[in-house]
Amino acid sequence: MRSLFFVIFFIVKLTVFSQIKTDSIKWLSIEQAGAEFIKKQKPVLIYFYKSHSDSCRKQEKTTFSNPEVANYINILFYPVKIDAETKDSLRFFDGKYYYNSKSTGKVHDLANQLVGNDTFPALVLFSRKAVGRTFKGYKNRDEIFRILIYYAEDINLSTDFEDWYKYHKKGYPPGQSQIITRLKIKWRTLKEANELNKSIPKKTLLNFYNYNKISCTLLRTQTFNNSIIANYLNEKFYSVNIDVFTQDTLEIKGVKYINENKTYKFHQLPISALEGKMSFPAFIILDEKGNVLGRYQEYMTPEKFELIMTYFGEDTYKTENFEVFKKHFKSKLLED
Repeated sequence: MRSLFFVIFFIVKLTVFSQIKTDSIKWLSIEQAGAEFIKKQKPVLIYFYKSHSDSCRKQEKTTFSNPEVANYINILFYPVKIDAETKDSLRFFDGKYYYNSKSTGKVHDLANQLVGNDTFPALVLFSRKAVGRTFKGYKNRDEIFRILIYYAEDINLSTDFEDWYKYHKKGYPPGQSQIITRLKIKWRTLKEANELNKSIPKKTLLNFYNYNKISCTLLRTQTFNNSIIANYLNEKFYSVNIDVFTQDTLEIKGVKYINENKTYKFHQLPISALEGKMSFPAFIILDEKGNVLGRYQEYMTPEKFELIMTYFGEDTYKTENFEVFKKHFKSKLLED
């Protein structure tokens, strides 16, 4: 009888614990997140849930309990969890207080303002610039990473979410960490490009690859690897892919660069080429003499990159302003 009591007690304790802690996210209050954001700008993730919703429970017990997802959120975001039907007053980031006026049923006024009163769970993501967007419904591991990476790597600054979603899904199909693609570009080492340029002068694409950034991988395997783009680069450019953490000695225009293992272990060449602004993706375009024609530090879709490579590849930059060129440019891209 005594052993039965302990078994029942253990089961009750386990059940209570599972109800209290259903995921691995280190949640903050909205007030805490607001205070932390002022100190250091990181994206904010607000998760609205309903306690009686099966989809919300699934969101917490599967996606948010995934260590990969939880660690990513805990490190790169300020995560906030809010009961959509809470009776508490909530102070939003602008200092305004919101209440549960019950004018929209049981849904709190802040939840109704940001999400509406119909679909939960819901995620509201705010960028480092405090620009927000709502994503409704349950998100599994693959779906939530498309959203998280978009904000964590500041892709929102240069690319519409729908465009990012399309190419990320193509590069990382559901259930796969990364699709294996045949690289169509003839990537050269910097030394090879320098030697080839002596006999056959071409422009050079220097792509600075940071393997910690998913957007760098997609730029290389989806944008640069588009058939039309790859063929054009192979014809008009020497394409060089440089690991920003490489330990190799690299030489360009007679200047040698090394990795001093300072500044987060970045190599001297990308530090110099990017003028110390170490945000990625990043690439520069050089003319035939090694002079910088363009410096870009953002993720680009094939459609956007095609404009830039053609503008420089055809030497149009010598006679025409880029904005004028863009107005009459006709794309040759095909869906791979």
